[in-house]
Amino acid sequence: MWPDIPRVGAGECHVWIADAVRVPSQQPLLELLDARERARHDAYVRESDRALYLTAHALLRQVVAAQLGGDPREVRFTHECRHCDRPEPHGKPGLVDSALELSLSHSGDRVAVALSLPGPVGVDIERVADDGRAADLAPVVLAAAERDELERLSAGERAWGFTRYWARKEAVLKATGDGLMVEPALVTVSAPGAPAALLEWRERAEPHLPVRLHDVDAGDGYRAAVAVLGDQCRVVRHEVGLST
Repeated sequence: MWPDIPRVGAGECHVWIADAVRVPSQQPLLELLDARERARHDAYVRESDRALYLTAHALLRQVVAAQLGGDPREVRFTHECRHCDRPEPHGKPGLVDSALELSLSHSGDRVAVALSLPGPVGVDIERVADDGRAADLAPVVLAAAERDELERLSAGERAWGFTRYWARKEAVLKATGDGLMVEPALVTVSAPGAPAALLEWRERAEPHLPVRLHDVDAGDGYRAAVAVLGDQCRVVRHEVGLST
């Protein structure tokens, strides 16, 4: 499938970026999923959504199995949700009896998978959509200082600037396990053209371990970020593709 998967070392976070796999190449990947994942995959109506889900979860199984030295089909995930007690598995994924932390994301035609040893991790990838979303969502998603910075950008730059903000915030909230249960506007991150950093989290003085926030190259038309809680770490990026 995806060859030459490196091991995640101490003090490292690895991020894999991949294009969604389309038919007819998908059957070997479907065989990697467990029954729950296949049911989720089959429930998507659009083929593009099925391709994104399949690629993200098959890639996650591949990279985790490479770390643990086992079969991707035998990887068992846990799911933790801090906000409800629904009986079915859902929420932030994890592993049993392993120090590896993991996260996955998909948008447009691309997926991202992150594995970390230093601490909890969150990854987010977003397609830049120049369709007015920045103007519509900025008042809800961005803090006042972030809106001011976005206004300083030219009209042609605001879509990518907003997407940069959004990916950074999502990465932070995934790493902490809060997700969108926390209003994104409460979280302030650095300006789009500045190095990634969490600047403020209003209404929460010490919400978590220190956040190490990094931008990740996701290719043309995309923005991505990864956040790791805890000690400083080195981020290693991989571009992967399905071998034929």
